[in-house]
Amino acid sequence: MTSSVEALSQLIATARGNRPQSLASREAEEVLNVTLALLIELAVSNDRIDRLERLVAELRGEPVEALRDLRYDGEVAEERQAATDALLMRALRIMLDPRGQD
Repeated sequence: MTSSVEALSQLIATARGNRPQSLASREAEEVLNVTLALLIELAVSNDRIDRLERLVAELRGEPVEALRDLRYDGEVAEERQAATDALLMRALRIMLDPRGQD
């Protein structure tokens, strides 16, 4: 049985020619294309994370849920929050940077 992600990946790999534009503006079409590409990348990453979680849980002899529910305190939690904040700043920099806004 083929998963939806595998089917979509196969469709993309076998597609020929240019994909017809379906939105009113070229810019919106490009944003859609980037968003769809990122969605595929995220699906692949989530699959890899799931596999690693299951492997680590099996090696530790505990349920996957115990690994997924693990919470950090102190310095580790602060480092993880700082990394998340930095990611959000990079992703939203266009909206946060007043340069280029009229």
